[in-house]
Amino acid sequence: MMIAGCRILITGASGGIGTALIKILSVLDCRIGYHVRDSSRVNSDLKSISGNNIRVLQKEFFCSKDSIGLVEEFCSVWGGIDALVQLHGDASSRQIDELSDSDWQDTLHTNLVSPFFLSRTAMKIMNENSHGGRIVLTSTASAKHGGGSDTIPYGVAKAGIECLVKSLAKEGAANNILVNAIAPGFIDTTFHTHRLKKSEKQLAERKKMIPLNRAGTPNEVAQTILFLLSQASTFITGQTIEISGGDWL
Repeated sequence: MMIAGCRILITGASGGIGTALIKILSVLDCRIGYHVRDSSRVNSDLKSISGNNIRVLQKEFFCSKDSIGLVEEFCSVWGGIDALVQLHGDASSRQIDELSDSDWQDTLHTNLVSPFFLSRTAMKIMNENSHGGRIVLTSTASAKHGGGSDTIPYGVAKAGIECLVKSLAKEGAANNILVNAIAPGFIDTTFHTHRLKKSEKQLAERKKMIPLNRAGTPNEVAQTILFLLSQASTFITGQTIEISGGDWL
């Protein structure tokens, strides 16, 4: 499976990592599904790279039908799917005693349940491809360490992603569908400031904990995804690749 010309659905595409990845893939003439949950979040950078090979697909993930419907909509545009890259996610920043039932359920649905139904639907269609397919899901480097004290449901969901990757990899192997995950550490995106409400002081202190003494960049994560989509990774499946600058060593 060569990347050039492939049909690739990217969920949560409007974030920094999604934008960096699409900039690379658009040069390779890939046919891209640019998914956003809210049309107001379509990245302004898309205007400089948009064309006939990029379609914006808006969908909220309220239930399994929404995840299934997104894959089906993508396939109705491009006639099938070669790769799924799941980048969407969300996390509430609350300590354990403050967590509500909806905090728990919503976080697990966004970060674990919807990726499962997206992947299962994509795999069913990829089974019809003679060349197989690729699925790249998103975990987090902190999942193996219990996650953050104020993001417990998020950490639990991401640990589930790593289990899901192994299960789906075994299911897809017979048809050469390779399933892996990326596990970013502290990456310089708006996730930390907009979603987790971290202050500049907190961000600076967090960087000091990393052996490379800096945050990662969206492009560094995008390049790892590109590797997992490429011919260089044809004997890799069921793995979670950390992109953390040596964090937790």
